[in-house]
Parts: sequence; C-alpha cells; structure tokens
Amino acid sequence: MAYYILLGYIAVLLTGFAQVLLKKGSRSQHGLLSMYLNFYTLTGYVVMFCVTLLNLYIYRYLDVKYGVIFLPFTFVTVSVLSYLLLKERLGAMQVVGSAIVILGVIVFNL
Repeated sequence: MAYYILLGYIAVLLTGFAQVLLKKGSRSQHGLLSMYLNFYTLTGYVVMFCVTLLNLYIYRYLDVKYGVIFLPFTFVTVSVLSYLLLKERLGAMQVVGSAIVILGVIVFNL
C-alpha cells in the first residue's frame, strides 16, 4: 500500500508541473492558436494525460479513503511550483489556504 501512496504523491507532483506548464503556455502573446499549440501547453496536456492513467492505476489498488488525500495537495503543489518556477507572488491568503488544506488532510487521517 505504501507503494501506491508514493505513486499518488508522484502523481500530485506531476499534476503540479503540468499545471505550471499550462500556465506558462497560456502566456503566449502570439495569438489564440499559438496559446494552445505551443511546446509548454502541449507538454502540459501530455503530462496531464499520463497522470490520469497513473491515477487510474493507483485507484485500482488503493482504498478511496487514502486516495482522497491527494487531491487537496494538488492546490498546494501548484501554488508552490508557481512561486518557485514562474516567480509568481504567493499571497497571504494562499499561504493560509495551503495551511488549512494540510491541516485538513492531517485531521482527516487521524
């Protein structure tokens, strides 16, 4: 079971990277078509597709009560990766929200 939980956290991390790639790709200023057909956007879609397949594999073997802890961490991961990779400002409300998410997951698993 620990193996599938580890895979779940890897899926969360990959989802965060995919979201950052999609965000970076959407910043294209060369027209509407190039916003959807650039390297970053297409790579983000491919990573998201792979994460979907990985999640299907994980949820086949993992109880739902363990699987639901991954989704909230996606929001935290995207915020942190956007701060680190895209140099976006991390606001106080995002920090508070992330702390609430983490505390909620901890309380849920007690």
